[in-house]
Amino acid sequence: MNGAPSSGFRNIKPMSRDERRALKDKVALEKDRLMKRSGLAAKQYRENAPKDSMGLTCPDSNAAGFLADADRFHSDVSGEELIHRQQVYERKQQVYENTRVKRAEREEQRWQKIEQARVAEEEFWEKQREDGSKSKKNASCVPYDTITLKYDDTLDGERLRYDDDMVRYRAALRSQNLMVCGDTRASFDIINGVNRPPAHEIPAPQPSEQLKQWIDK
Repeated sequence: MNGAPSSGFRNIKPMSRDERRALKDKVALEKDRLMKRSGLAAKQYRENAPKDSMGLTCPDSNAAGFLADADRFHSDVSGEELIHRQQVYERKQQVYENTRVKRAEREEQRWQKIEQARVAEEEFWEKQREDGSKSKKNASCVPYDTITLKYDDTLDGERLRYDDDMVRYRAALRSQNLMVCGDTRASFDIINGVNRPPAHEIPAPQPSEQLKQWIDK
């Protein structure tokens, strides 16, 4: 078909006898219509459509369905099986390796949490020891050890020791005064008949240097 001339008439090339005969053939007409379709599927069909019936089983080398005989007909079945087994083995090994790595990371995270919990617990108890509020439940109300029967080596222990010595000193003075002033004039004990010991000066207990400094304040 030629373009429109300057005169305004359209010149159409006459069809040949074969073309006119093809228009009457139903099969040829359907093939012609298939080749003139629009769209991606039609384009792919035109690019890969065989020229003759042999092209259905033996397409051209540039066709999408072409496959070389070396690829279609092969005899290395054991080699393919070996490659397949190797791929399966490598895939399993990769799965095992990923599992080992994940478990190792999970175990490492677990031990890190345990270590963090231990450090946090140590810090908690260290603060409790510094505060001393928890230990007051087990602390004695007096600075005296009931197991060793000794006073504590602190200012409170020295003060308690001095107070106890003063109690014993006053008790000894009272006992001597009662014996001297409140008893009979006899030189012996009228109850048991034992000679009375002579009155003597009882030394007063003296505070320690640390306790003296505290008393002076």
